[in-house]
Amino acid sequence: MPKPLRAGVVYHSEEFEVGALLCACGCGHRVSLLVPDSHQITSEGGWATVTPSISVCDAACKSHYFITAGHVEWMPAFSDAMAASVMRHQIARHAVHDEKKLSWAARIKRAFARAYGRLKSILGI
Repeated sequence: MPKPLRAGVVYHSEEFEVGALLCACGCGHRVSLLVPDSHQITSEGGWATVTPSISVCDAACKSHYFITAGHVEWMPAFSDAMAASVMRHQIARHAVHDEKKLSWAARIKRAFARAYGRLKSILGI
């Protein structure tokens, strides 16, 4: 992703599974999207479509909108309470997702440690 983003452009890295754009309201807030965990980014005739909607809960604007084939469809802005609730839900969802990854990694680490221990006992080290 480039450091300075251009307004009106949706950036997408399939390799790193992320997307980014400047908030469509013009406030200048950088919006980051996790693909495919939370959003999908597709191209229709050279224009981006982002699903589901984009909720900008961590900026003063509290914008909420859809981008379909490059067209922005505005939804009502979030209240501070609603934005906080959405953020808590997203953080909790990512924490569970990360914990599953960590558990998988911990299982592999444990398996390697056991195999190494067995190898040491076989070799008498």
